[in-house]
Amino acid sequence: MIPIPEHCPIGPTNPYGRTKRERYEQWNGALLRYFNPAGAHPSGIMGEDPLGIPFNLLPLLGQVATGKREKLLVFGNDYSSRDGTAIRDYIHVVDLARGHLAALNHLRERQPGVRAWNLDPVVGSTVFEMVKAFSHVVGRDLPYEVVGRRAGDVLDLTANPSRANEELSWKTELTLEDACEHLWKWVNNNPQGYRQDPPEELIKAVRESVKKNT
Repeated sequence: MIPIPEHCPIGPTNPYGRTKRERYEQWNGALLRYFNPAGAHPSGIMGEDPLGIPFNLLPLLGQVATGKREKLLVFGNDYSSRDGTAIRDYIHVVDLARGHLAALNHLRERQPGVRAWNLDPVVGSTVFEMVKAFSHVVGRDLPYEVVGRRAGDVLDLTANPSRANEELSWKTELTLEDACEHLWKWVNNNPQGYRQDPPEELIKAVRESVKKNT
């Protein structure tokens, strides 16, 4: 089933999956399903600081943009998608944080037992769409090389968020472009991640913004 709904049969095939399924009926908890968190805090002072090779697309693009990585490797451009590259869900971390809070409030107020919700945008994006969006924010084309598909990769891995929309009164508010802009603000101002202090001018701008909103 694509996009994947929460009621899709689980069918665990290993002890890890079976253990999770057996606990569903014993707890009051939220199973929040999402695939690719993206972006950073809009302030530019909090973001992802991966150690080693990132596993997600946007941090890889951030490393290409800052010169830490020569180019992005695109694994396959022969999929049956609108541009030949694989389709995935990308959700802004701020929307994701809001989803966690909405789920916690629902658990406290409704006591539903174990309930699963997909926290995802309605529409997925291709790899090339992500490259184009991030390149636009950076202001230049980022280099990439198309290589062969990876074993196990599929055309489309996106989820249906309608249950979260209805039961949690939650939906994504920030766009793919927002995620790219906020991540670029983070990596551009903090090329060494948390191993450096943020630029003083950025701190001043954040303080001024806080004053205006309080």
